[in-house]
Parts: sequence; structure tokens; C-alpha cells
Amino acid sequence: MRSIFGDSAADPETGTVAERLRTVEQWGSFLAEYGADVLRVSAEGELFNVSDEQRAAGWLGYEGADVQRIAALEGRLGTRLPPSYRSFLGASDGWSRLGPFMYEMRTTGALDWLDDDDADMYMDTYDDEQDDTSERVRAPVLLIADEGDAQSWLLDSGDVSQDGEWAAYTWSSWQPGLSDRYGSFAELVAAERNSFEELKGYEGRAVRPDGAEQLVAEGRAQALRGEAERAVATFEQAAVKGSGAGAYLAVILGAFLDLAYAHHHVRNGILGSPHVIEAVGLEQVRAEAVPLYLRRTVEEYGPGRDFSSALVPELRMSEGKPVTDWIPHAAASTPPTLPESPVFQEALDTARTIARSGATDDAWTVIETALPHWHSESPHRIAPVMLLTDPAFREVITAPRARLVVTTPRGEARERQQPG
Repeated sequence: MRSIFGDSAADPETGTVAERLRTVEQWGSFLAEYGADVLRVSAEGELFNVSDEQRAAGWLGYEGADVQRIAALEGRLGTRLPPSYRSFLGASDGWSRLGPFMYEMRTTGALDWLDDDDADMYMDTYDDEQDDTSERVRAPVLLIADEGDAQSWLLDSGDVSQDGEWAAYTWSSWQPGLSDRYGSFAELVAAERNSFEELKGYEGRAVRPDGAEQLVAEGRAQALRGEAERAVATFEQAAVKGSGAGAYLAVILGAFLDLAYAHHHVRNGILGSPHVIEAVGLEQVRAEAVPLYLRRTVEEYGPGRDFSSALVPELRMSEGKPVTDWIPHAAASTPPTLPESPVFQEALDTARTIARSGATDDAWTVIETALPHWHSESPHRIAPVMLLTDPAFREVITAPRARLVVTTPRGEARERQQPG
């Protein structure tokens, strides 16, 4: 793409993505690649604001603003625009789908400062927020977004770096006040592209799927060695690459590390994701994820509410008919039982008997002794989830013990660590 600001070569491709978005040429390459990704992985009907001409061209933007148009804009605003945003406009005067929730960017003809009414809305924070957002924004603030999913993008002309960049923020109705501060428009766009790739990966439509299976295998090995936090991070990387197994294992392993929000993660990351259920299998989801979801929803909200809308159809049906009050139905049903190794199964049976007598510490001792011997032939099982879902162990498996379960080397990993 021809530069409108001169014919000098682009800067060397070094540094972060944001640091490389300095010239019109660099923006042109970045936007072309990003737009191609958006067109390739977006679902039918999702890009409702993208024209047929844009689709045919593979370019979700418009003709770049020339020097005269940008100079006229800067004259109208009474200031020179920050470098990365100025170059962006030179590459494309406006853009469709620059972020997951940003549909259209403003063009040079529509750009303007926030008025007082708009500023009051964007600077407000919720009452329970201690952070005073208005103190972070020095104003005047440039509104650069035209249409989004209850989201706007802002540049703060009062917060300028040594190289002339303005601080950037997003404002969304579903988060309190402004987002975290970005050092420039380029940093904001780079972060939004990362968010787009993460969201699409978790939807099973990954932008960069290569290497997902290797990451799942690596995460499994880490998990069985007891490297729980490291394994969760690896599984999450696999999920971004579209792996349903990676998404599942990240949620299940994360539940042992922090049970408090497990039902939200199960609902959004497993039950609401058909590609995850397909990858792992409905029987395992019924045996592990559903009871985990049920336990935490009932603990937090009580049994009186119906959460069936969060579940895929197969989990909302009983004998082919819809279940209107899913929580009592699920509570009254028995989930499938996944096979355990003989040594661990014997320990579970013994621990249940001991726990019924109220000797929870003794029951835990039996389980802890057997943990190194736990293993499963399934690549999608990395820990004994029934310890979190079986009511018999509700008082036995405390939060520290749940963490200990997944930080204990297990199965083949444990055997490899034994002296020869």
C-alpha cells in the first residue's frame, strides 16, 4: 500500500505488535491480515455491517485519508493527532470490526471531542467502585468509535507520551467505568485483536489452530506431574487454538484450585460450548461437569432457581422431553460413574464409610495416601473430579485439600518420579 506520508521504508519488524504499527504501510499489512482472519472465522450473520464490496475485496476498511483530509481534521480539532492513530487513518478512513465488540470506527468527517453529556456518561463508575475514573482521564477526550456492542473507544489528549501518543481506553456498559489504560491507539488495537482471537478460539473457530493437540498433551503431562497452575495456562493456550479438550481440562483443573466460580466457568466454557462437549464426550460431561455445575449453583443460589437455559439440549431432556425445573431433576438423578483404578476405588469406598461417621480427617488421610496411584486411560481425565462432586466428600475436601489433589504427582507421572 502506497504511503501518503512519504515513500520511506517501513520500520524494521521488531518489538511488540503495537510498536510495529507506526506507518501507513505497517497498518495496511496489519489490517489486511486481521480483516482476513475476521472474515474467515466469523459465523454467518455475525458481520451484519460488512458490505458485499468489503467481503469481495477482503478489506474491512475504506480508502485511506490523504494528507489534506487529515490536516483539515487536525485544524478542526485544533491539535495534531497521535502518530499511531494518524497512520491508521492514512491506511483506512474508518474500519469495520476492529475489535470483538466494536462494529464501526468513526471517519475523519465524524471525529469530534466528547461533549459534556457524553463525558459524564463515559467517566462515570459504579457506586461500589473505589477507583475514580474521572481522575485518570485528563480531557479533552476524542471519541473515535461510531458503533459498537455497548462499547466506545476514546483517546485522551491530556495524557501524552514522549513520542506523542495519547492514552487510549474503551468504555463498555457491561464493565464499571473505563477499561485499563493503553499507552496508545496501537496498543488498544493490538489488545483487541488478541481478545478477538481468544474469543473465537473458545468458540471453537480458532484463528491459529496449529499446535493445539501438542499443547493438550503437554498440559496433561504437567497436570499429572502436579504442576497445576502451569497446566491450566497450557490448556488455556490450547483453548485459544480452538481445542475443546483444552477448554474442558482448563475448567476442570481450575475448579480444584478455586471452586468459588467453577459453576460460571462450567456454564460458559463447557455447557455453553458444543465443540467442547463433542471433544470430550457427553458421558464425561454428565459425570464431571454437570454435577460440578449443579453443586455450585445450588450452593450459591439455592435449589429454587432454574438454570436449564445454560445447558445444551441433551442435558435439558429426560426421556426425550424437556425438563422445565432442571435443578431438582438433576439433583434427583444419578450421574454416570467413570471407572477408577482398583487401588483408588478401594480408597474411595473406605473414605466414604469413614466420612459418614464424621471422621473427615481420617477419610482425607485414606484419600491422600491413594492419590499418587490415581490414573485414567482417558486423555480427558486428569484428576478425580468426584472428590468435588460426591456429597459424601463435601466436608472432607476443603479448599487446601482440593489444591493438594492436583498438586500431587499422579499415575504415570508419579511412577516416573520414583527412584529406579
